[in-house]
Amino acid sequence: MEGVFEGFFELHVRSDDISDIIGKSVYDMVRKTETKTKQGRLLRHGKHLHAAALGSLGVCTSWAVDTDGPGLEWIEVEEVDLHLKRLPTALRGKRVVHISDLHLSKIVTARYLEHCVQRINELDPDFVVITGDYITHDLSGKYREKVADIAGQIRCPHGVYACLGNHDYGAVLKLGSRCNQQADQVVESLTSRGIHVLRNQSTHLQIDGHSIWLVGLGDLWVGDFKPHHAFEHVPKRETVITLAHNPRAIHKLHEYPVDAVMSGHTHGALIRWRFSGGFSQKARRFHAGMYEVEGKKLYVIRGLGRIGRARLNAPPEITVLTLR
Repeated sequence: MEGVFEGFFELHVRSDDISDIIGKSVYDMVRKTETKTKQGRLLRHGKHLHAAALGSLGVCTSWAVDTDGPGLEWIEVEEVDLHLKRLPTALRGKRVVHISDLHLSKIVTARYLEHCVQRINELDPDFVVITGDYITHDLSGKYREKVADIAGQIRCPHGVYACLGNHDYGAVLKLGSRCNQQADQVVESLTSRGIHVLRNQSTHLQIDGHSIWLVGLGDLWVGDFKPHHAFEHVPKRETVITLAHNPRAIHKLHEYPVDAVMSGHTHGALIRWRFSGGFSQKARRFHAGMYEVEGKKLYVIRGLGRIGRARLNAPPEITVLTLR
């Protein structure tokens, strides 16, 4: 009998011990999880500060985009309503993602832009527009091909549409044979990845049986701006969204059937610096955000990339425009 009671006592004690052990294990697990969570938050906060500091100095790294879920990040996703008077009722609520100024280079990394594309795909847009400056300087063509690969990873049901920016023509101020050749190469690289590049051209986009016209213009600075060609086949009574890298292009579109213009170029800078016999500065009329000019909507995006200039309070931007 003594052995029986002894065994029962041992079993009883072990049962209590098991309860204590389980409780302690759960407690330890919770503490470790909390510790890891705090460490993860600190790490993500550190990445955010690192990305913001480098970004303000003109350098874009992959840490600017938080790929681990909602959290602090340098890049901003702006949600904007785009009211268009002639928009068919059935197209209200459709979502357009606008990006610009990718500027793939030594100071804007491919991994950073890949993270941006990942975020764009998560936003589930109906179609995407890109308003130029895919590269900064690229004599060899390696950045042109790589940025085309990255942009080609964007996924949306109704396609990706693009225009050119001044940097896509090369380091020149006026259109010439060499400048034209580089622009042609950028167009070819993007087109081969399924992106519809509109260089002084228009296209008719059908969504759910209703139409939107997209018009893409050549760059204003380099003299490739030809709206008379771009709008040649555009009807006057349908909704028209125009892609023009430089927002000042809107001043030259008063005679054309434009509902909205999407632009980039400024990187959110309030001041435009010029060099002509010495440095001078001039305040920009359009630097970032939504404007209305002569009855036309103008949205100026801060862009994704940088060209090495310090920029305060102007983080990179992905814009989601909801058609209203």
